[in-house]
Amino acid sequence: MAVKEKPIWKFKVTGAQETSTKSTATARGKSVVIDEPIQRGGTDEGPMPVEYVFMGLLGCTQVISNKLAAANGVVFTSMDIDISVTMDSHGTRLINPIDIPFPEVTLDIVVAYDGPREGAIAVVQKLKHHCAVSKMLQESGTRVIENWVMNGEAIVA
Repeated sequence: MAVKEKPIWKFKVTGAQETSTKSTATARGKSVVIDEPIQRGGTDEGPMPVEYVFMGLLGCTQVISNKLAAANGVVFTSMDIDISVTMDSHGTRLINPIDIPFPEVTLDIVVAYDGPREGAIAVVQKLKHHCAVSKMLQESGTRVIENWVMNGEAIVA
């Protein structure tokens, strides 16, 4: 049975501190550990908070790209995404407040697809407007760069 999605909806994430660097967060009954690396005083039992942001970007990119592909008559048969992040840690290190913690993020997206090339190109052109995590980063001042390779062809976003 298909879920009828509402255009505006709410969801909830809850969490609790376990140590000064480690917490757990739960959404829809699924829990994750958030922690800092040992060199930052953590126990390294989970990704850092900022890493979760970009794991979210990866997941959002994958899901929304596939929705856009389907809407444009294309099927992605494989997708690999590598994300490189530039972070200004002046704020998190308490040196001084900053306006843009992530000046630049680069996604290298490699896709194999079946269907019309123009449908695949439409995905490249539309993704940055529909992925909520990418949009959040863009609106906060982050330069989000998407480097696409589709069926072996480099596509300019």
